[in-house]
Amino acid sequence: MSQQEDLNEVRIYPRTGFSFPDLREISQYKSLMFLLVWREIKSRYKQSYLGALWVIFQPLTMMSVYALFLGYVARFPSEGVPYAVYILCSITCWQFFNQSMTGAGTSLANQQALIGKIYFPRILAPMSASLSSFLDLAILIGLLVVVMAFFGIFPSPNAFMAVGILILIGFFAFSLGLALTVLDAFWRDVRHGLGLVIQIWYFASPVIYPVTLVPERFLHFYYMNPMAPLIQGFRWAVLGGDVSMPPLWSFGSSICVILIAFVIGLTVFQRLERNVVDYL
Repeated sequence: MSQQEDLNEVRIYPRTGFSFPDLREISQYKSLMFLLVWREIKSRYKQSYLGALWVIFQPLTMMSVYALFLGYVARFPSEGVPYAVYILCSITCWQFFNQSMTGAGTSLANQQALIGKIYFPRILAPMSASLSSFLDLAILIGLLVVVMAFFGIFPSPNAFMAVGILILIGFFAFSLGLALTVLDAFWRDVRHGLGLVIQIWYFASPVIYPVTLVPERFLHFYYMNPMAPLIQGFRWAVLGGDVSMPPLWSFGSSICVILIAFVIGLTVFQRLERNVVDYL
């Protein structure tokens, strides 16, 4: 082998132990990441006449059904806000979390054709899947603004805090997706089990009902669910008024859980990514 060939040879070694992602390496592949994000968005609505309008129809239908049966028939309280607006706030948070986590959690299997052909930082797969979900979030936020205007409700002065809450939700979904995507590559049962866990988690969070319905003696344990203060906090930040603010300690607890989830997710991802191509 000539000296010129030696100079052009690049050897890639798997990481050992825990380390934060190499941001410089990720920046070198930023064009590929944007391409993967665009590919995720296109594949999501491929061969669909309505395209991104499905992002609006699903939450709008859920809002209408819940508002009719839970808000009008069952008379669920909504803390002084029209139930349709109240429920749409929580649906916005949950749909963003669900889509981001599910997309990141199946990203390596979805990109198996590309992974088997070229090298790129494997973390770009769950990262691009999570980033693509922000487009749907923007559409949902637009829908929420329109529905609020229809009912004559203006955003609370604390609405800027909702941005930080959504970033926490997105980062939490990405952290969970890091571990889920490598486990899904080895065992496809993970994605089926994830659907069951999400359903249980959905009803364990204040999505279709207010926190005020939870007995006070259980409220402390209820807020240990990291999604509970984030969803209720988003409602409080956007709607204001009589909507109750979660206790400050619950936000701190959620942030701690999110950071722990990120460390565990990144550790599992780095330990297993070196063998994932053999199982895809």
